Amino acid sequence: MPRRPPVTARAGPTEAAPPTRRALLPVVIAAALLTGCGRQVAVPPPDLPHDACTNVTVPSTVAGAGQRPTSEPGTAAWGEPPITYRCGVARPAALTPTARLLDVNGIGWLPIDGQGGTGFIAVTWPLDTSPAYVEVLVPQEYAAPADVLIDISAALASAGG
Repeated sequence: MPRRPPVTARAGPTEAAPPTRRALLPVVIAAALLTGCGRQVAVPPPDLPHDACTNVTVPSTVAGAGQRPTSEPGTAAWGEPPITYRCGVARPAALTPTARLLDVNGIGWLPIDGQGGTGFIAVTWPLDTSPAYVEVLVPQEYAAPADVLIDISAALASAGG
């Protein structure tokens, strides 16, 4: 009678997976979630690049939302849907001598229509030279859109605002 190879036990469909596979499951799930937030965001390039923009180190989180990659210099994005940032945009037409500004950490912000959310343009940064206008657009899904300005204003102030 021919000899058969020895039978090796394998985990069948009703048996539990080995402990190492169970331990890796949370790591795989976390990596999948982080990768979803890591998709590159298409942010239009700034209209008027400004030298002051190169001094800004944008925060890694804004209002609790993690940073996402962008392809254009002078831009940044956070969260899903993305909060977007562009340093070096054109002077807003709504910026008049009577325009009401929000002051956040010494940076003046002009509220604007954000196309499906709220927008803001920093109009008093940097203080010692001609302004570099910074646009921040916050989707309507964020309950307190002005909260994002706290983190961004701190970055602008640190860069010489």
